[in-house]
Amino acid sequence: MTQRSPVRGAFGRQHTHRPGKKTVTPRRVIETLCTSLLLLGYGLVPPSSARAQQPDLFGSSDDPQESVSLPWWQRKQRLDMMGGFSLIAAQWRSAANVTAVVHSRLLSFRLDGTFRSGIYGTYRPDVDEPYDLLRLLSYARLNFPPASGLYLRVGTLDRTRLGTGHLVDFFSSRVAWDARSVGLEMTWQSRILEVSAFSDNVLLDGVMGGRVAVRPAFWARPLPVRSLQLGFNYVTDRAPAGVRHLSGFNVDARFDAFRSGALLLSPFASVAWLGHYGYGLHFGADFHSPNFIDLARFRFRLALHYNGKQFVPGYFGSFYPVENLHARILDAAAFDRGEESQVGVALQDVRSGNDLVTEFRLLLFNRFELWYAFRRHYGPDPLSTYHLRLYIAARRLHLVLGQDRTGLRSFFTLFRNLGDQSALVFRVDYSLFLNFSVYVHARYSFERVSDDARGGAQYLVQRRFEPFSGLRFTF
Repeated sequence: MTQRSPVRGAFGRQHTHRPGKKTVTPRRVIETLCTSLLLLGYGLVPPSSARAQQPDLFGSSDDPQESVSLPWWQRKQRLDMMGGFSLIAAQWRSAANVTAVVHSRLLSFRLDGTFRSGIYGTYRPDVDEPYDLLRLLSYARLNFPPASGLYLRVGTLDRTRLGTGHLVDFFSSRVAWDARSVGLEMTWQSRILEVSAFSDNVLLDGVMGGRVAVRPAFWARPLPVRSLQLGFNYVTDRAPAGVRHLSGFNVDARFDAFRSGALLLSPFASVAWLGHYGYGLHFGADFHSPNFIDLARFRFRLALHYNGKQFVPGYFGSFYPVENLHARILDAAAFDRGEESQVGVALQDVRSGNDLVTEFRLLLFNRFELWYAFRRHYGPDPLSTYHLRLYIAARRLHLVLGQDRTGLRSFFTLFRNLGDQSALVFRVDYSLFLNFSVYVHARYSFERVSDDARGGAQYLVQRRFEPFSGLRFTF
C-alpha cells in the first residue's frame, strides 16, 4: 500500500539571511520603493493602467486548458462520465471516473474523481485520508478582467516559475500523484509593481515562495529605461516542526532593449543563493511577442548559467517533492532485485558547472500550445533537464502531453528510454458519435515505498495506463 509521505519537502540547514554591513543608501531606496507602492501602486496608478501587453508568465496563468476567454454572457459546462480499466504498476483494476468542467465569466474550475477497485479490493490511496476530498479539485480560478492585473488560482501546481526561473522553474506538486497537494498561486501587476506568491499546499506547510518587482522609471520615455524591472524572489520549504529548512533567494533585473511592432527583445540577469549550498549567476534574453497579430503568443529564450559548488539552477523544480535533501528516487531495476540504490546527485555532492538554456513557447489562443525547455549542463554531474508541454484542442479531439526529465547528460540522451527520473502525463479524448467518447490516460509518477537509514523518503517510478469510454455532456 502506498504510504503518503509525512516528509514532503527538502529540509536543509536553517538559513537566516544576515546581510552585510548596513548602509544608509539601500535602506532609503527600500523605504522610497515601499512609499511608492502605497501612493502609486493602487492609487495614482490604478489597475486599469496595467501594461497592455500579456502579463509576465507565472504558474498556470496562461495555461490554455484553463484560461478560456468568454464573452460576459457565455458559459461553458461539461460533464464526463467514464468507465474502464486502470493499470497501476502491474495490477489491473476496474475504474469509474466523473469529471466536471465549468468556465464562466467569474469562475473556472475542474473537478476530477476516479474510483478504482479490483480482486484485491479498493485502491486505497484514492480513499485513505480526508485530504483525498481536496484532491478532487484539479483547479479553480477567478477570472478577473485583464486590465486589473490580478490572477488567483487554487489547485495542483505543474508549471510554476518565479521570476526568470533561477530558483523555481517548472515546480510541480503532482509528481507523486497519490500524494499530490492542492496549492495556490496569485499575482498582481501594475505599471510599477508586480507581486506574486505561491504555495504548494493550501495548508501552508510546504514549499512557499514570493516575488516583488518594481519598475522605478515607469514614467520615462525611452523604452529600455521605462521597462527596467528590478525583482526580489524568495522561496522556502516549511518543514515539519523540529526539522531544518531549506531557503533560497535571488535578485534579478530585466528590460526591453527594443520593440518592433509586437516583437520585443528583453535581456535579463539574476544572481541567486541557495541556503548554505552555494550561489549562481543567470543571464540571457527573451525574444517574444505578447500578442502577435491577435493570433498567438511566442517566446524564445537563450540563457547561460554559471553555478558555484552545490548550486543547481531551478532546484525547486518538477521533481523537487521526490528528489531533495530528504527524499530520493530509487533505481527501479535494482529495487526489483531486492536492492536499494538511489539515482541522481544529492545537492551536497554537486560540483560546479555551467548550463546553456534553450526554450521556446508558442501559444495559439485556446487551441494549441507547444512549450519546450532544455537546460544542458556542462560539468561532471548528469544534471541536464528537459520539459515539454503540448496541448491540442480540435472540434472532436483533445490532447494533452506533459513530460519532465532530469539526470540527463546531453540532448541525445532524450532519445533513450525513459529512466527513473522521468514524469509523464498523456491524456487524449476523442468524440466518436453523439455524446459517446473514448479516453486514454497515461501517467508516470512516483510512489513512496520505503525510508532510508536516516529516515528520508525513498520513491519509485509508478506507471499508470487507463483506457476509458463513456458519455460527454456539454451545456
